[in-house]
Amino acid sequence: MSEYWVTINGKSVRYLVKGDGKPMVMVHGYSFNANDWINCCGDHFPGFKIYAVDMPYGPKSRSDHFMPRDDGYANHLYAVIKALNIESPVLIGASLGGETVLRYLALNYPATAGIVIGPVRTPSIDLSRIRVPVMGIWGSNDGVSGRENMEAMKRAGFRVEVIDGAGHPAYLDKPGEFVRLVINFLRSINAV
Repeated sequence: MSEYWVTINGKSVRYLVKGDGKPMVMVHGYSFNANDWINCCGDHFPGFKIYAVDMPYGPKSRSDHFMPRDDGYANHLYAVIKALNIESPVLIGASLGGETVLRYLALNYPATAGIVIGPVRTPSIDLSRIRVPVMGIWGSNDGVSGRENMEAMKRAGFRVEVIDGAGHPAYLDKPGEFVRLVINFLRSINAV
Protein backbone atom coordinates (compact mmCIF):
# COMPACT_ATOMS: atom_id res chain seq x y z
CA MET A 1 0.00 0.00 0.00
CA SER A 2 1.21 3.48 -0.86
CA GLU A 3 -0.03 6.81 0.52
CA TYR A 4 -0.34 9.90 -1.67
CA TRP A 5 -1.75 13.41 -1.56
CA VAL A 6 -3.34 15.54 -4.27
CA THR A 7 -4.71 19.10 -4.12
CA ILE A 8 -8.30 19.52 -5.33
CA ASN A 9 -9.82 23.01 -5.42
CA GLY A 10 -7.31 24.18 -2.82
CA LYS A 11 -8.00 21.24 -0.49
CA SER A 12 -5.44 18.57 0.39
CA VAL A 13 -6.78 15.07 -0.32
CA ARG A 14 -5.17 11.88 0.95
CA TYR A 15 -5.56 8.61 -0.91
CA LEU A 16 -4.12 5.11 -0.68
CA VAL A 17 -3.25 2.82 -3.59
CA LYS A 18 -2.87 -0.95 -3.57
CA GLY A 19 -2.68 -3.56 -6.31
CA ASP A 20 -2.60 -3.37 -10.07
CA GLY A 21 -5.15 -3.72 -12.84
CA LYS A 22 -8.54 -2.17 -13.51
CA PRO A 23 -9.35 0.85 -11.32
CA MET A 24 -11.55 0.44 -8.24
CA VAL A 25 -12.28 3.55 -6.16
CA MET A 26 -13.42 3.00 -2.57
CA VAL A 27 -15.26 5.71 -0.63
CA HIS A 28 -15.58 5.37 3.16
CA GLY A 29 -18.46 6.31 5.45
CA TYR A 30 -18.62 9.14 7.96
CA SER A 31 -16.97 7.36 10.91
CA PHE A 32 -14.15 5.79 8.87
CA ASN A 33 -11.27 6.63 6.54
CA ALA A 34 -9.40 5.17 3.57
CA ASN A 35 -7.35 2.82 5.76
CA ASP A 36 -10.47 0.86 6.69
CA TRP A 37 -10.97 -0.19 3.06
CA ILE A 38 -7.36 -1.27 2.58
CA ASN A 39 -7.24 -3.14 5.91
CA CYS A 40 -10.53 -4.90 5.20
CA CYS A 41 -10.42 -5.70 1.52
CA GLY A 42 -7.16 -4.50 -0.01
CA ASP A 43 -5.86 -8.01 -0.68
CA HIS A 44 -9.12 -9.51 -1.93
CA PHE A 45 -9.64 -7.90 -5.33
CA PRO A 46 -6.91 -9.32 -7.60
CA GLY A 47 -6.82 -7.71 -11.01
CA PHE A 48 -7.85 -4.34 -9.58
CA LYS A 49 -5.85 -1.29 -8.61
CA ILE A 50 -7.58 0.03 -5.51
CA TYR A 51 -7.74 3.75 -4.81
CA ALA A 52 -9.10 4.37 -1.30
CA VAL A 53 -9.93 8.07 -1.07
CA ASP A 54 -10.01 9.91 2.26
CA MET A 55 -13.15 11.98 1.89
CA PRO A 56 -13.48 15.46 3.44
CA TYR A 57 -15.88 14.36 6.17
CA GLY A 58 -15.72 12.42 9.39
CA PRO A 59 -13.41 12.58 12.38
CA LYS A 60 -10.93 9.98 11.07
CA SER A 61 -10.39 11.45 7.60
CA ARG A 62 -6.96 13.00 7.15
CA SER A 63 -7.98 15.05 4.11
CA ASP A 64 -8.92 18.71 4.50
CA HIS A 65 -12.51 18.88 5.70
CA PHE A 66 -15.43 20.78 4.20
CA MET A 67 -19.21 20.40 4.22
CA PRO A 68 -20.85 20.97 0.83
CA ARG A 69 -24.51 20.60 -0.06
CA ASP A 70 -26.18 17.69 -1.86
CA ASP A 71 -23.95 16.79 -4.84
CA GLY A 72 -20.85 18.49 -3.42
CA TYR A 73 -19.12 15.30 -2.27
CA ALA A 74 -19.93 13.61 -5.59
CA ASN A 75 -18.42 16.55 -7.48
CA HIS A 76 -15.38 16.40 -5.21
CA LEU A 77 -14.99 12.66 -5.87
CA TYR A 78 -15.17 13.28 -9.61
CA ALA A 79 -12.49 15.98 -9.30
CA VAL A 80 -10.23 13.51 -7.46
CA ILE A 81 -10.80 10.76 -10.04
CA LYS A 82 -10.16 13.20 -12.89
CA ALA A 83 -6.98 14.57 -11.26
CA LEU A 84 -5.65 11.02 -10.86
CA ASN A 85 -6.46 10.16 -14.50
CA ILE A 86 -8.63 7.22 -13.44
CA GLU A 87 -10.88 6.07 -16.28
CA SER A 88 -14.30 4.48 -15.68
CA PRO A 89 -13.63 2.93 -12.27
CA VAL A 90 -15.71 0.48 -10.33
CA LEU A 91 -16.95 2.61 -7.42
CA ILE A 92 -17.60 1.19 -3.96
CA GLY A 93 -19.03 3.34 -1.19
CA ALA A 94 -20.38 2.74 2.31
CA SER A 95 -23.03 4.79 4.14
CA LEU A 96 -22.35 8.48 3.32
CA GLY A 97 -19.78 7.15 0.85
CA GLY A 98 -22.56 5.06 -0.72
CA GLU A 99 -24.74 8.15 -1.05
CA THR A 100 -21.75 9.93 -2.63
CA VAL A 101 -21.29 7.10 -5.16
CA LEU A 102 -24.99 7.11 -6.08
CA ARG A 103 -24.96 10.88 -6.56
CA TYR A 104 -21.77 10.58 -8.66
CA LEU A 105 -23.49 7.99 -10.88
CA ALA A 106 -26.71 10.04 -11.10
CA LEU A 107 -24.60 12.94 -12.40
CA ASN A 108 -23.41 10.54 -15.13
CA TYR A 109 -19.75 10.87 -14.29
CA PRO A 110 -17.69 8.04 -15.84
CA ALA A 111 -17.82 4.66 -14.11
CA THR A 112 -18.09 0.97 -14.94
CA ALA A 113 -20.34 0.05 -12.00
CA GLY A 114 -21.33 1.05 -8.49
CA ILE A 115 -21.54 -1.00 -5.31
CA VAL A 116 -23.03 0.70 -2.27
CA ILE A 117 -23.18 -0.61 1.29
CA GLY A 118 -25.98 0.81 3.45
CA PRO A 119 -26.20 4.07 1.50
CA VAL A 120 -28.03 6.88 3.29
CA ARG A 121 -30.51 9.45 1.89
CA THR A 122 -31.07 7.29 -1.19
CA PRO A 123 -34.66 8.51 -1.83
CA SER A 124 -33.27 12.05 -2.26
CA ILE A 125 -31.29 10.94 -5.35
CA ASP A 126 -32.76 10.60 -8.86
CA LEU A 127 -31.70 6.99 -9.34
CA SER A 128 -33.41 6.87 -12.76
CA ARG A 129 -30.49 8.91 -14.14
CA ILE A 130 -27.96 6.14 -13.39
CA ARG A 131 -26.83 4.32 -16.54
CA VAL A 132 -24.40 1.71 -15.15
CA PRO A 133 -25.01 -1.50 -13.17
CA VAL A 134 -25.44 -0.94 -9.44
CA MET A 135 -25.69 -3.28 -6.47
CA GLY A 136 -26.78 -2.32 -2.96
CA ILE A 137 -25.64 -4.35 0.05
CA TRP A 138 -27.14 -4.14 3.53
CA GLY A 139 -26.40 -5.91 6.76
CA SER A 140 -29.50 -7.59 8.22
CA ASN A 141 -28.78 -5.74 11.49
CA ASP A 142 -28.19 -2.31 9.91
CA GLY A 143 -29.57 0.27 12.34
CA VAL A 144 -28.37 3.34 10.43
CA SER A 145 -29.52 3.04 6.80
CA GLY A 146 -33.29 2.63 7.03
CA ARG A 147 -35.43 0.35 4.92
CA GLU A 148 -36.51 3.32 2.77
CA ASN A 149 -33.00 3.36 1.27
CA MET A 150 -33.17 -0.31 0.34
CA GLU A 151 -36.68 0.07 -1.09
CA ALA A 152 -35.59 3.03 -3.25
CA MET A 153 -32.83 0.87 -4.75
CA LYS A 154 -35.26 -1.98 -5.42
CA ARG A 155 -37.81 0.35 -7.05
CA ALA A 156 -35.06 1.65 -9.33
CA GLY A 157 -34.42 -1.93 -10.47
CA PHE A 158 -30.98 -2.33 -8.91
CA ARG A 159 -29.73 -5.56 -7.42
CA VAL A 160 -30.01 -5.66 -3.62
CA GLU A 161 -28.30 -8.17 -1.32
CA VAL A 162 -28.49 -8.63 2.45
CA ILE A 163 -25.64 -10.06 4.52
CA ASP A 164 -27.15 -11.98 7.39
CA GLY A 165 -25.84 -11.04 10.83
CA ALA A 166 -23.95 -7.95 9.64
CA GLY A 167 -24.52 -4.41 10.87
CA HIS A 168 -24.26 -1.09 9.07
CA PRO A 169 -20.58 -1.55 8.10
CA ALA A 170 -21.43 -4.95 6.54
CA TYR A 171 -18.12 -5.02 4.65
CA LEU A 172 -16.24 -4.86 7.98
CA ASP A 173 -18.54 -7.22 9.87
CA LYS A 174 -18.48 -9.95 7.21
CA PRO A 175 -15.66 -9.12 4.77
CA GLY A 176 -15.57 -12.59 3.18
CA GLU A 177 -19.28 -12.45 2.31
CA PHE A 178 -18.94 -8.86 1.11
CA VAL A 179 -16.04 -9.69 -1.22
CA ARG A 180 -17.89 -12.74 -2.58
CA LEU A 181 -20.96 -10.62 -3.42
CA VAL A 182 -18.85 -7.94 -5.11
CA ILE A 183 -16.83 -10.41 -7.19
CA ASN A 184 -20.00 -12.28 -8.27
CA PHE A 185 -21.66 -9.01 -9.23
CA LEU A 186 -18.65 -7.81 -11.22
CA ARG A 187 -18.45 -11.18 -13.01
CA SER A 188 -22.15 -10.97 -13.87
CA ILE A 189 -21.59 -7.65 -15.66
CA ASN A 190 -18.26 -8.73 -17.23
CA ALA A 191 -16.27 -6.20 -15.23
CA VAL A 192 -13.69 -8.66 -13.83
